[in-house]
Amino acid sequence: MNILSIISPLITVALLGYFCTRTKWLSKIQLDALSKFTFSISIPAFLFYQMAKADFSEQVSPQLFAAFYFPVLTCYSLAWLINFFFFQNNPVKNSNTNTHNNSAASAVFALGASYSNTIIVGLPVLLAALGEQVIGIIFLIVTFHSAMLFALTGAIAAKSSLQKFNWFTFIKQTINNPLIISILSGLIVNISGLTLPVFLQNSLALISKPAIALALFILGASLAFYQVRKTITFITIASLAKLILLPSLVYFSSHYIFELDDFIITVLVILSACPTGVNAYLIAVNHQQHQETVAGTVVVSTLFSMLTIPLWLSFIYA
Repeated sequence: MNILSIISPLITVALLGYFCTRTKWLSKIQLDALSKFTFSISIPAFLFYQMAKADFSEQVSPQLFAAFYFPVLTCYSLAWLINFFFFQNNPVKNSNTNTHNNSAASAVFALGASYSNTIIVGLPVLLAALGEQVIGIIFLIVTFHSAMLFALTGAIAAKSSLQKFNWFTFIKQTINNPLIISILSGLIVNISGLTLPVFLQNSLALISKPAIALALFILGASLAFYQVRKTITFITIASLAKLILLPSLVYFSSHYIFELDDFIITVLVILSACPTGVNAYLIAVNHQQHQETVAGTVVVSTLFSMLTIPLWLSFIYA
């Protein structure tokens, strides 16, 4: 498998987005408008259409979920412990609070070290490497990925601040997410056995065609607005956990413990090897904890994933 031929077009599109924003050719307002179309229309159309026609007949198993989510929760827990015990006397500058015995800060740090950018990075890489047969597995993982980690982080942060975690608000925000809506509605169509009218299928295919390229372009463009400053220790640890530790744990569990086939192992490892997702930064801002750390982790892990993801693909197929 020619790893370079798979990764290089993806990197090129992301770099194009970065330079368009960095050189001011594309303004922040224009980028926001493009992002709104991409993440509210094009990607949801893509997710719905692919989910509606995905084949889950041989892919749903408890072992698949366990092989991915046990390592995710393990990585999350280790990152929480590292932040809580080893950095409790090291305040995070330029933030409203510090990490001294602070479960909320540790939870946000753990999120940054374990939350994967599965849609913008993982999906195009796996589509290029393995083809459309990866769609079913990816969407099975993605459906619960954000909900689980965001709920866990929110619950820990609420307990730390002595505020009651509002499940109703969380569920409402989750359901209102266009990505979640598109996945769940596509799953309903798939399970029900409904056949979409041809004109609707063609319309969805047309709207969703630029989704992945636009997502990669916006990811690269967004990097121009992030800066890595005074939390380099936190950023380094979180990035190493995200790019090296988590995929190592997933590989070990999927290969040695659950003995899944190579195709599924590849999908799970690459999903776990993706850089930190941008949504983790939104959670950090919401809780006013580790904002600069998580933003920096998004940048650093995204840049270095251009090297580590090809290495993981090479390792699996060695």
